[in-house]
Amino acid sequence: MKEDDLSRFVGSKIKYYRRKKKLTQSELGELIGKKNNTVSNYETGTISPEQDALFAIAKALDIKVDDLFPEMNVVDDDNNFERALRMANGLELKEMNFLKELIEKTLSMQGEDREKFLESIRFTVEYYERMNQD
Repeated sequence: MKEDDLSRFVGSKIKYYRRKKKLTQSELGELIGKKNNTVSNYETGTISPEQDALFAIAKALDIKVDDLFPEMNVVDDDNNFERALRMANGLELKEMNFLKELIEKTLSMQGEDREKFLESIRFTVEYYERMNQD
């Protein structure tokens, strides 16, 4: 995973856990000794939190630091990233950004929330297919 991708992933996790705790960016910032715009930049992946900030964030959100990072034991034997790039060929930039947002949203969720989100997407696809049958 590239550094920019990792920053965005960590940021999406910070946002997910902050919202789960029902904290604003300002409130989290106060808990970790940072300004709310710094928290915002963490969440968008614009900047990456330093090690001490990561530990402060984890403590404030009652999570483990590891919860902010992707699993390291996942192996991409099928080279899915390359496959995804080939599949995206021919899509407009706006369409690719929309799909990226869907993936990021999915990755920021866990458990029942993620399943509900994916089920709503499945419903939409099935509805579209039913409405456009010949």
